[in-house]
Amino acid sequence: MSPNLVLASTVLLLAFVHLSVVDGVYLHLWRYRLHAREESRHEHWLHTARAVLFPPILATLFLAPPRGVVLWFGLALVALDQVVELFDTFSERDSRAALGGLSSFEYSLHVVLTTLRVGALALALAAVPPEAWSPWAPSVPGQAHPAFVRAAVEFLLPGAIVAAVVHLWLGCKASAQPACRWTRAWARMG
Repeated sequence: MSPNLVLASTVLLLAFVHLSVVDGVYLHLWRYRLHAREESRHEHWLHTARAVLFPPILATLFLAPPRGVVLWFGLALVALDQVVELFDTFSERDSRAALGGLSSFEYSLHVVLTTLRVGALALALAAVPPEAWSPWAPSVPGQAHPAFVRAAVEFLLPGAIVAAVVHLWLGCKASAQPACRWTRAWARMG
């Protein structure tokens, strides 16, 4: 494991998360309220799926040096996230038509976010030693990430979980689906 690659990956990951807050919280949830717009609900649910996938991706690929089945599970989550992102991209034209489409700022932000995410993943995976790629490699890492890396990911995980719960809650709040009854019960309690 190369500590320099892991540190560089973490710096890109931190930049990705901070800019994701601008995109995901400010633009999607607050400014455009995609969860509350009938034509944008599908896009909101795709964002929700990605928000739900992010904490386990953090835990499997960034929290500790990934090995064996944990590494491959993390890669499967990244592949699933990529598929969801493609569906999100395909849905944005119709979802944002009433809003005049995506702004140049949001398009540019998406390009920067994709670059940061891919860079963070590429560097994290480049730091994985060859023996860790075996599905039969022990899942427990032989050595830990540098303290800064572990602290940064431990700092990001609770916020990522909260973001996923908020996405679920807002999506369910506007939905009549039986699986979303919990939000109505929760609202009655408060």
